[in-house]
Amino acid sequence: MNRATSVAVAALTATIASLAACANQQGNQSNTSPTSSTPGAERLTTQLKTADGSPVANATFEFANGYATVTVEAGPNQVLSPGFHGLQIHSVGRCEPTSAAPAGGSTGDFESAGAVYQASNHTSYPASGDLTALQVRSDGSAKLVTTSNAFTASDLRNSSGTALIIHQTADNLGNTPTTESGKRLACGVIAAPSATTTTTTSVTTSTTTTLVPPATTSTSTSTVTVTSTPTLTTSVPTTTVTSPQYSPPGR
Repeated sequence: MNRATSVAVAALTATIASLAACANQQGNQSNTSPTSSTPGAERLTTQLKTADGSPVANATFEFANGYATVTVEAGPNQVLSPGFHGLQIHSVGRCEPTSAAPAGGSTGDFESAGAVYQASNHTSYPASGDLTALQVRSDGSAKLVTTSNAFTASDLRNSSGTALIIHQTADNLGNTPTTESGKRLACGVIAAPSATTTTTTSVTTSTTTTLVPPATTSTSTSTVTVTSTPTLTTSVPTTTVTSPQYSPPGR
């Protein structure tokens, strides 16, 4: 082997070794994206539970770049049946079992959360709180990542608060009664209602009752003893003697 050939072989060997080292270095680097939140993003979280308090799913609302990224994840459970389930934000931050709606009416689980949320000045449908349906797998587990610019973090933290509810069936996202998507299976408070201070003015009327004892009627019995001295009247009989008139003899 001549000198030129030896130099060429050495150069090729060095190049191969360099490429191998570079490939090994790249192989040790992770190609997964960071799992942390977007820097500066505002987050709201909630855990959805059944009426008896059993956890069903966790939800996160992350606000950045003018929209919300909503993530809902449920592990295997016996509550959610396979298929699509309506997922909605409701207008009151209360998740009370066997409760009535804020406007009154019949009772049911989580009726306290009110109707589907509508942001200020939004009246069309789908409503502001209508989200993509949650598709549940055969074991009851599910994961949904969806986005919406129909509400902001401050909208969800309004004075009435808000709640996230998983319904029994899918919703048609139209102007229909609140029971259209079926029974409310699980509920989580996103933001509780603002605390309000109620000032009650109490007027106390004090009544003083003076008891006047009734007039006493005294019946006084006065015994008057009259001592009578009997008067003895003695009648002295009077004897009248009548003398005959004397006439002289011979008259």
